[in-house]
Amino acid sequence: MFADIMILCLFGLALIQPFTVSLHTEHIRVKTNHVLQVIDDMFVGVTIAGSQLRSNLKYHNVSSPKLLALGKALAPGYLRVGGTSGDYMVFDPTHDIATGQQFQLRATTWDDLNMFVQKIGLKLVIGLNLMLRDGTKWNPSNAKLLLKYSSDKGYPFAGIELGNAPNFYYRQWNTTVSEAQLASDFKELKQVLQGTAYKSSLILGPDVASYEDKFLNNFLTDGGASAIDVLTVHHYYFNGNTAKLEDFSDHSIMDRLISEVQTVVGMVRSYHGLVAWLGETSSGYGGGTPGIGNRYVAGNLWLDKLGVSAKYGIKRVMRQSFFGGHHSLLDENSDPTPDYWLTLLYKRLVGNKVFDVPSSSDNIRLYAHCTKLNNVYNYKPGSITVYALNLNKDPVLLTISDLNINSMDRFWLTPEGGNLTSTKVQLNGNTLELVNNQIPHMMPRSLGSGTMKVPGNSFGFIVIPDYNIAACQSQGHGTIVG
Repeated sequence: MFADIMILCLFGLALIQPFTVSLHTEHIRVKTNHVLQVIDDMFVGVTIAGSQLRSNLKYHNVSSPKLLALGKALAPGYLRVGGTSGDYMVFDPTHDIATGQQFQLRATTWDDLNMFVQKIGLKLVIGLNLMLRDGTKWNPSNAKLLLKYSSDKGYPFAGIELGNAPNFYYRQWNTTVSEAQLASDFKELKQVLQGTAYKSSLILGPDVASYEDKFLNNFLTDGGASAIDVLTVHHYYFNGNTAKLEDFSDHSIMDRLISEVQTVVGMVRSYHGLVAWLGETSSGYGGGTPGIGNRYVAGNLWLDKLGVSAKYGIKRVMRQSFFGGHHSLLDENSDPTPDYWLTLLYKRLVGNKVFDVPSSSDNIRLYAHCTKLNNVYNYKPGSITVYALNLNKDPVLLTISDLNINSMDRFWLTPEGGNLTSTKVQLNGNTLELVNNQIPHMMPRSLGSGTMKVPGNSFGFIVIPDYNIAACQSQGHGTIVG
């Protein structure tokens, strides 16, 4: 048994007359003799913007069989409700609170959301309004009202945030909350929770927008590190309203995430027990890119982000959003977008241990994990899953060169009709869609050899079922905090 898996990627240099194509060979090694990182089944979560509560969830029927089926398929995981509107939200069960520019969160809307989350089996993370203030300090009175109401109803909260993107308050509110004051506000939140049923809920923050080294460092050193369990940052690659189609396949844009993740993870290592999440993330901020952000091509950025985050030590990736916006997993009719199916396959196939996959090609992105132990395909412990993106226009041959590999399973995703902005995605040539509100069978194509050809501008998963990797024989970790 070799310690490394050798994958040969043969890049087609022309598409005209395939039998005359000159091929370039690149040797890729999956280093299975060393585990880089460990994640768990909760790694991928979803978000719902607070604006959905502002509209009383009227755009999506959270009690519909379709939405329930789609939500259940993504469990286990977290569902975070927050965002910009969270700092306008005032819980008002009796409708007699004067809110000014704030909006009233009705008890019935809050009940509907909690019932939905419990039915689909996700764990709820809620965002509290930081802009309810007494002078310079956060006023927790409305938060206490929400927590008391929720406790009386028996609603569980896995995590609680305070404020959204506080480093951008000067844009939103024409005011600022200093890092030291923010740390003090989080300490107040921690104290408030001690007297409630939510004293064991995770405290997440500071949920900064973009990436600001100085703000995060100051918040942590000014006392924030002792008040939170999870350091949260937002990540978007670009402004969704100005992004172009080619931005979604640009490896240089993808690479920007690496250094940001490395720096954030490096920060939390200085504080025992603290972990880092991408607490809100997608391709483009501002609601996503119309006609692109929820189409097939957006899967490039999403799959690569999952790979980079797992490889460099992020413990949770919260996708903005489950529904709502031009970057959502469900469209305006609550039908799955291509990224929904990609997310579902990831959660079904990708396991907890992460391996290194060196590559000299910028346009071939490869990541490797143990295959998920409890999977619907009955893959045995010891198997491995490689997920790959071919950003080239030309097709690629992927070959597992280890002589012990006799077969592999292919889960390859391509756009219906070959259009990168297609709203439909095909798995091994078959279009994925709900049938009577049921998730279809998403079966692999088994290959009798270790070689497969994949189209240009495509991505997918390869499972090597019988490789018997020692590190993949067991889960091999305790509970991951956060």
